[in-house]
Amino acid sequence: MTGPGVSALIYMAIFTREIVAPAYLSELDIPVVLLNCYTADHAFPAVVPSEIAGGQMSTRHLIDHGHRRIATITGEPWMEAALHRLKGYGRALATADIPFDPELVVEGDWSAGAGYRATVQLLALPNRPTAIFCQNDRTAIGCYEALKEAGLSIPEDISVVGYDDEEIARHMNPPLTTSILPHRAMGMWAMEQLAADPSESKRYPITKLECPLVERASVGPPPPVVSRKMVAE
Repeated sequence: MTGPGVSALIYMAIFTREIVAPAYLSELDIPVVLLNCYTADHAFPAVVPSEIAGGQMSTRHLIDHGHRRIATITGEPWMEAALHRLKGYGRALATADIPFDPELVVEGDWSAGAGYRATVQLLALPNRPTAIFCQNDRTAIGCYEALKEAGLSIPEDISVVGYDDEEIARHMNPPLTTSILPHRAMGMWAMEQLAADPSESKRYPITKLECPLVERASVGPPPPVVSRKMVAE
């Protein structure tokens, strides 16, 4: 229970997910807001990142640069963020009439090591991708390492997009194009909800905040196709 002087409560989750709210939240006589989580019954105001739109925007950015063979390295599939970012990737491909190719989707675990291994796997394909959407920035670190180890340049040979906009993204070589997880915006939204007049509603829609794309230097057009005839000559 809350102590004396507590006038409101923000209940937060480390990763985006549906929760079963502790019973005491419904018994509190103060405003309650859920941050980065939500309940199935929509009993509290809740805010989460718009991950499907973020995945779609990241992939669309690569498509807009002329890429059609776009791979993605996912996070752990039990996490809502990974599922939604992958769904956004698929939607962007479908909107552009690009067939979904399962061999271009490699499961990772959000780590640099997984990003490295997945990139090595993608480079071994007979028809390798011209762009890779890494579903977080740490994955992109491993992706960069594998590409440079293979003698490939970013973005001249392969373009890379990350996600989360961690501080390391702007210091990578080249600086990484990525999406912002709106932590600050979600916190501000939560505070604004607590400052607003109380609602009599018993059911609240989930508010989803945009994950803006930060364009840096890791994306360019796909490399020119070199025909077999040109290689022979």
